Amino acid sequence: MQTINVQLKKVIDTSYGITVGAGLLARLPEMLKRECPASSYVIIADKATEKLFGRTLEAELKKAGSKVLLLSVPNGELSKSQKEKSRLEEAMLKAGVDRKAVVLALGGGVVGDLAGFVSATYMRGIPYIQLPTTLLAMVDSSVGGKTGINNKRGKNLIGAFHQPSAVYADVETLKSLSDVEIRNGLVEAVKMFMTSDKESFEFAKEHLDEALTRNADILAEIIARAVRIKAGVVERDEYENGERMVLNFGHTIGHAIEKLSGFKMLHGQAVAVGIMVEAQIAHTLGRLSAQALSEVREILARLETPLSVLKKMKPATIIAMTKGDKKSVAGQARYVILKEIGKVEEKDGRFVEEVGDEEVMRAINNTNVRTKDTKVRTRKSLHG
Repeated sequence: MQTINVQLKKVIDTSYGITVGAGLLARLPEMLKRECPASSYVIIADKATEKLFGRTLEAELKKAGSKVLLLSVPNGELSKSQKEKSRLEEAMLKAGVDRKAVVLALGGGVVGDLAGFVSATYMRGIPYIQLPTTLLAMVDSSVGGKTGINNKRGKNLIGAFHQPSAVYADVETLKSLSDVEIRNGLVEAVKMFMTSDKESFEFAKEHLDEALTRNADILAEIIARAVRIKAGVVERDEYENGERMVLNFGHTIGHAIEKLSGFKMLHGQAVAVGIMVEAQIAHTLGRLSAQALSEVREILARLETPLSVLKKMKPATIIAMTKGDKKSVAGQARYVILKEIGKVEEKDGRFVEEVGDEEVMRAINNTNVRTKDTKVRTRKSLHG
């Protein structure tokens, strides 16, 4: 018997820049020519962003002399599927897209996750650039290289870590968003501040009304603060072996609620409910003070979190659904435990811990559903 070792030790630099500003899409052709030349550019959008921004971007890239393929998928979470991924890949192959091409993910988190996964596997991997057009995508999904699709058993269960070559967050695209979409994105920013930066949490509280009225300077500052936090976490833990799990605060319960709604409930709203329940878990375990829990509840109320959805779902069903979460081990869900505003529990490099079903059940039942009864919004009007 013979053993032949394959020595493949190497360090690959996958660093990239995240640019936040106004008018970036208009300047994109010249920036791409200078910073990311390609044999062709494949714009992947949804139906809404294709109409709002995609066709104009396609025309401007062609005017600059680039070869362009514009593809779109239906709006909404259901497009994060193997069916849509295969359809996009087939269209790219038919058009002769080669390995020197660059994918442009133009849209919200759905488009970013799907287009990123397509680029991760197309011809064994080609570059892509994130062009987030929703606040949620700007502060969260466009940064960090997580790509993927959903499965009938859960959200984001199939995918790959594939870092973008760049992220360009054009705050002018936020003008196209509805009020609920703005709140949807602010939830994820506030979540990061709750777990990692008390000063930014206070900034968000103080300027929340301005952000809700789309004050461009305030939104840009919130985006930049959130991105700095996430970028730092990703730098320290790219493949989610430890600290990066902190970014999932609110998501264990949130993803369960989102799936139980048939993905009709907005991601930000589901996560907001998840944040409230998971903060309550921390309080139930004696880790989070009543005052801090009240602060969490107050800002989520201002973001019109629909806690009443918990009345429509059986706690046992929610808990059962959490067992399929990506952070689960041997069928046991694990949670990020908030210990104060700006800090989470950490022990020996572990940022999540198992919590018994009884404690989770108690937390769900104790979550204050008397908060303003906000209507659960659907994804119908969103661009993904």
